[in-house]
Amino acid sequence: MAVCEIWDVRGRLDSPLRYAANPDKTGNPRYTEAEWQSLSDVMKYATNGDKTEQQFFVSGINCDPSTAREEMQIVKRQFQDESEIVCYHGFQSFREGEVTPEQAHEIGVKLARKMWGDRFQVIVATHLNTGCLHNHFVLNSVSFTDGKHYHDNKANLRLLRQYSDELCREYALSVIENPVGKKKPYVICQAEKNGLPTRGSVARQAIDEAISKSYTMRDFAGHMKAMGYRVNFNPHHKYWTIQGEGWKRPKRLYRLGEDYTNKRIVERISENSYAVKFSEFAPAQKQVKVFLVKGSLKRTKKIGGLRGLYLHYCYKLGIFPKDRKQNPARLHYLLKDDLLKIKYITQETRLLCRHHIDTAEQLFSYKQSLQDEMQNLLAERQKLYARKNHPAAKERLSAIALRLREIRKEVRQCDNIAERSQSLKEKLSVIHADEAKQREEMNRNGFERRGGGTGRPHELGGS
Repeated sequence: MAVCEIWDVRGRLDSPLRYAANPDKTGNPRYTEAEWQSLSDVMKYATNGDKTEQQFFVSGINCDPSTAREEMQIVKRQFQDESEIVCYHGFQSFREGEVTPEQAHEIGVKLARKMWGDRFQVIVATHLNTGCLHNHFVLNSVSFTDGKHYHDNKANLRLLRQYSDELCREYALSVIENPVGKKKPYVICQAEKNGLPTRGSVARQAIDEAISKSYTMRDFAGHMKAMGYRVNFNPHHKYWTIQGEGWKRPKRLYRLGEDYTNKRIVERISENSYAVKFSEFAPAQKQVKVFLVKGSLKRTKKIGGLRGLYLHYCYKLGIFPKDRKQNPARLHYLLKDDLLKIKYITQETRLLCRHHIDTAEQLFSYKQSLQDEMQNLLAERQKLYARKNHPAAKERLSAIALRLREIRKEVRQCDNIAERSQSLKEKLSVIHADEAKQREEMNRNGFERRGGGTGRPHELGGS
């Protein structure tokens, strides 16, 4: 089984790839040095010796791998190309343990020849650094035969996958015969890989909890509504749906997995009718340690400003305290929207606490100090380029690159804090208002239950 994908490369790469040293300048007025640098970056990444066993599994189609960048530049200058797209970067990934490095590279070269060999220059590199062997393709965006551009559209992607499947069958490899469903967004895949809550995982958790407490579909619908979901479980509808607060559209339950189809949900609920659940009469009480503290906490200075805002929001999200068990399914709908952003909110909170930033002025001042430091480092790096081959200069350049990466990250975090803080204030205001309303309703209902009566005369007093 091989998975294929391809995308365009424009002015720069967002990945932290190491820039190639001193790329040759060109006379094409349309292409800047940064854009040519992107082509170097992709090739350097694709032909990385640490991943390809010292260039052993690198091949060129209609170009020489050692001079591919220059040859592609010549073609672009020849046809006076002015497109923003510098090249295309694709990959073909195989199932773990299914092919040898030699077979993977052979298949990749055949695929590139079949797909682009008659018109385009292509570099094929097989990476061996992960469990799944995979080929990288670096494709010139301009044809050397007529100067026309390659079109990265759905039709060409289908054709690429079709050719890949044909080659896999030729080599007796597995093929996905009937692919179904849409490709998951990258941010969702990464969140699931890192064990972070997503909208789908929170919805599954809510459904599982509701099913565990239900004996009928009415029970199930009631529990889902209590957790803030609007439901449509009409038995005459092909697909049942739920819609959380703040969602733009309903979500079909079958998309959550095999356990969430209409039929499977009914089966899971019906299983509860025959289940007998036992619990301890007196569950063991957790021992609580008591500490005597001198003084009073009333005089303790509370943390306010941006730090207090972020810390309170982290508490609402359940990020801390660590031993606090938070049920994402029962979070306020405004908090659920930020579950995927927990990583960034946590990083921004740490930055605020690390530097004791409480006001917008302090945030701006810290950001300005970072930018000043960055300008000084850039100037120092420019001077070091003249003797970059000297060991001491190399070491200093590496340290500067590392520090610049940290500075740019913190500058982005400062910008995000300035933009996000107002949104967090508004969300917390709505959350606090909803919580106050909910407490008021609970108190009112409790009073009505305590003071309720039948409305009939007292039977013993008779009249």
